[in-house]
Amino acid sequence: MTDNLDAYATLFVDTFNRPPWNENWHPADATQRLHDMLTTPRTHTAHTTTADGTLTGFAIGHLERYGPDDHFLLQEMLVHPDHQRQGHGTRLLHDLTRQLPHITHWYLLTARNSPAAAFYQAHGFRPAHSTTVYVRP
Repeated sequence: MTDNLDAYATLFVDTFNRPPWNENWHPADATQRLHDMLTTPRTHTAHTTTADGTLTGFAIGHLERYGPDDHFLLQEMLVHPDHQRQGHGTRLLHDLTRQLPHITHWYLLTARNSPAAAFYQAHGFRPAHSTTVYVRP
């Protein structure tokens, strides 16, 4: 599962250190975060590339049992800013959906009122009505 780890980490840093996220990721931290995700049991991934094989985006998530059903937590999904609005994100979701045809419950966390939130809503996700995220300083 970690075959693409270095390429994923490089893309992760390059994407999230730019607007609109403007985060401050270091390669070692991104590598650790993605390694942890990729080695989680029942992980599923998808990635997109250009015609010449350049990685443009990826998605990572895993199945979680909730009662008698499996739910899918989409932990990370990104498309490099230079390749956004070209169908890569849609392809990532379609690839995961093909891998998980029996899963009807998907969830994820993203910033409210962000381009990412608008993308997910356009693809059938909606804000949860009965749950919220709590953070602790």
